Amino acid sequence: MARREKMENQMLEKRVALIPEDVEIEEGSTQGTILEMQLKMATSSINHEYARIEYDDTSSRERREELLDFMEDCRVQYMEARTSLERHDPYALADFEADLLRQKQSTITHYNV
Repeated sequence: MARREKMENQMLEKRVALIPEDVEIEEGSTQGTILEMQLKMATSSINHEYARIEYDDTSSRERREELLDFMEDCRVQYMEARTSLERHDPYALADFEADLLRQKQSTITHYNV
């Protein structure tokens, strides 16, 4: 048993430790604003996708109407954050949207391009 634990510990030591840096971002800073907009875009985009999947799987007219309203709210939030990010850093916007698309394609199996 001790030998097995020793081997597991050795294997763990060889792995790269990915520890997030404890970085403080000043509220109101450009970097903080960009991260906030990207988070808002990602959250609203993913929420929209899952609502769309539920919409496709739901036959209840009432629930579909609720989901349509929710998806519209998500779209509005996304576009507000996108417009703001475009003003702050258009290159960050392009990179982020490309990353977001790749992420959605690889994680949401119902996603159609």
